[in-house]
Amino acid sequence: MSEILVVSNDGVGLAAMLSVLDHAGHHAHYASTFEDAARLLEQRSPDFVIADGRLGAFNGLHIIMRARAAHPETGAIVTTTKKDRGLEADARSLNVECMVKPKNPEEWLEPITKWAARTSGQHPDSDNDSAPHHG
Repeated sequence: MSEILVVSNDGVGLAAMLSVLDHAGHHAHYASTFEDAARLLEQRSPDFVIADGRLGAFNGLHIIMRARAAHPETGAIVTTTKKDRGLEADARSLNVECMVKPKNPEEWLEPITKWAARTSGQHPDSDNDSAPHHG
C-alpha cells in the first residue's frame, strides 16, 4: 500500500488515524510539529501526506508543499476541526483536499483510496480490491 506521513498535534485523533491506516495496510509515519515533519521529509518521500491545518507558525499546506517540491505526485489532505474557507481556497489552489476531521477515523481511507486509484490509472470509484497491485 502507500507510505503516508501524518502531521498532527491531536494525540487522540492521531492514534485513531494511525490505527486505521495500519489496519488498511498503509505504512504510516507521524510528526506532531512542522519541524519534525520537515526532518522526516529529509529522510523519506511519502506517497501521501495528511497534515493539520494549524501547525504552530505554519499550516499543513507548508509541509505538503515541501513534500511536493521533491515529489510533485504526492497526494495530500489538509485537515481542520471546523470549516475554514480561507484554508479551503488555499488548498484548492494547490490541488489539495481540505477535510474537516471526521468523527469516524475510517473516513480517512476514502480520499486516500481515490488518490491511489487515480495514480494507478483505475477508476476512482472502483471497489475491486482483488485486482493485482503492481509496484
